[in-house]
Amino acid sequence: MGLKEFLFSQKQYYWNHAICNELKKYKNIHKGERCFIIGTGPSLAPDDLDKLKDEITFASNRIYEAFSKTVWRPTYYVNQDCKLIRKFAREIKEIRVERKFLPIEARNLFLKEKDISYFVLRHKDFYPGDSDFSVRINRFLGQGFTVTYGAIQIAYYMGFAKVYLLGIDHNYSISLNEKGVPVVRNEVKDYFEGSKASNEGLNLPRVTESTMAYLTARKFADSHRRFAIYNATRGGKLEAFERVDLDEALR
Repeated sequence: MGLKEFLFSQKQYYWNHAICNELKKYKNIHKGERCFIIGTGPSLAPDDLDKLKDEITFASNRIYEAFSKTVWRPTYYVNQDCKLIRKFAREIKEIRVERKFLPIEARNLFLKEKDISYFVLRHKDFYPGDSDFSVRINRFLGQGFTVTYGAIQIAYYMGFAKVYLLGIDHNYSISLNEKGVPVVRNEVKDYFEGSKASNEGLNLPRVTESTMAYLTARKFADSHRRFAIYNATRGGKLEAFERVDLDEALR
């Protein structure tokens, strides 16, 4: 990470430390429990979501587009893409969860909202090395170029012992390679059935970097015995974590 980016993230924290330090109340509140982090990939199915209606779940981005087909609702909501947040601020305000976690840059859009906690996203171009994995999310979240990586850090801070990923297909119709060049795969779907979402006008996925972030999370979990991450996605391209069957995990 360059000195400029490091200093900026430090300034963001010190400018907003009273706000960001509110995250301390979430430290270890779910110690020893399990959770599910839900993506919005094409493998995501309403039936699977309804299986999780009594579980602790994190969801992100435009997951609200699945609500018309499910009884399930997430426990927590996470978003770190400021472009997406600005475009869909109204929809995000209407999501009813125990807590939403958003970057401090978005605070001016939600000044009247009482169900939001804010974090500093430490921007970093880390490829081909490891990303930062934050163990003090009140100070910053490590950039992984995927909101799932941010949710994993939050889950660790909350004390969860087991994290299951679902709907994280890690495969996109258009994404940026490590040189920032768009790669198009017309045969690939981006979102779950029934979603009206598109990437038009938003940040394109950076698959190479997010793969490295997932591998960083895997290394972190391997070195911390009380924390394990499993991939319960049905299919997809994410191979950084041990795969498990969702139905078996729920037994």
